[in-house]
Amino acid sequence: MKRVQMKDTAIPVTSRVAPFKNDTENKKSQHRALKVPTTRYGQQNDIREQNRVLTSTNEDLQRQLQEMKETVTELELRCTEIQGENREIQNQLRDCHVLLVAESLDPVSGEKLGQTAQLKEEQRKEVMTVSQNLLTELKLFGETAQEHAANLLEVQNTMRDLTEAHEKLQQERALFTLDVEEMERALGEAERLLME
Repeated sequence: MKRVQMKDTAIPVTSRVAPFKNDTENKKSQHRALKVPTTRYGQQNDIREQNRVLTSTNEDLQRQLQEMKETVTELELRCTEIQGENREIQNQLRDCHVLLVAESLDPVSGEKLGQTAQLKEEQRKEVMTVSQNLLTELKLFGETAQEHAANLLEVQNTMRDLTEAHEKLQQERALFTLDVEEMERALGEAERLLME
């Protein structure tokens, strides 16, 4: 499509008409200033002058009218072009939307919605699997900890029993040592008595 330059159309119509209007008023005022005495010859000159001014004014108005017609034509052409461009853009937008919907694309990120959903589902499944594994390991750890706690309690009980047995043995040993010393003293006393 041919692009129309809008330089001329940017000037308001009133500013285009104003110079011509001023021209016409100037010619009329000149005509009034040059009035001659009312004689037949003067009237003819006056009519000729008025005719010349009217002809000039008519030409100016015709020229202005032609320029305005051209401006309107240019504006209508430009409006038609813009409407056509607008329709093309609307069609392209509609086509893009159809493609986005058909491809299941996210308009913002450009990623496929299906792929994103599938990726999120895979990540969710992976998190669930990892969580399940952690829970299983935690359960096993709890069971192992209970077993160790039971073993530790058993070892502590055994140690307490051994400590008590050791203390009892120490007491019996001390008593035995006292008995031995008493027997040795008694034996020594008996030997001494026998020797006398």
